Amino acid sequence: MVQMVSLSTSTSHVCPLPSAYNRRPAERKVAVRCVSFSPRESQHTTPSEKSSNDSSLAIRDARQRKWLKSTEEKEIQEEINSKIASRKAISIILRREATKAIIEKKKGPTNSKKLLPRTVLEALHERITALRWESALQVFELLRDQLWYKPNVGIYVKLIVMLGKCKQPEKARQLFQEMIGEGCVVNHEVYTALLSAYSRSGRFDDAFTLLEVMKSSHNCQPDVHTYSILIKSFLQVLRLMRFTAT
Repeated sequence: MVQMVSLSTSTSHVCPLPSAYNRRPAERKVAVRCVSFSPRESQHTTPSEKSSNDSSLAIRDARQRKWLKSTEEKEIQEEINSKIASRKAISIILRREATKAIIEKKKGPTNSKKLLPRTVLEALHERITALRWESALQVFELLRDQLWYKPNVGIYVKLIVMLGKCKQPEKARQLFQEMIGEGCVVNHEVYTALLSAYSRSGRFDDAFTLLEVMKSSHNCQPDVHTYSILIKSFLQVLRLMRFTAT
């Protein structure tokens, strides 16, 4: 006899699975780094790029040639200027030597009054500029002996200023008296030059006496320049006295 066995599909009799199989799998976090790759530059340049490169090279070459040309022109010009300066210096030296030779040659009794005005005036100006007061006074005496000579206040002022710088106040006073004897009109500039000669040598008594004479005159009143010369000279002498005292 065949015994029929019925299989039940009820879930109540199903054996439960272990807990390990019922657990959800753990989530895994994966860090993904994004790296951007630039496309490889093409090894081949386009015609437009090639033309731009050629133009930039041409511009650079043109600028370099222009700079070299300007540098060469500048060097050439400097060389020309130095040559011109040397020629001028040589001509000045030669003219001075010629003037000196002419003056020395014509110092005799017959030729001393026949010198050219330019020759004597250049020699006088040279000695005044160099503060060679003895030689300048000699040339000035030669100038006064010329047939064409006329008293000039400007020359006297230059000589008095030079004598003041050379600390020769007595010579400056003598020249001032000679100028008055020749009929020259004493002006503000002459008084200031003589006052400067006195003050430079520390003869402030004479300087202040002359200052009072200027104050009493109508056309030779002292101005800012006169007082500044007096104050500057006084400070220089005072500084020198303090230095020598220490």
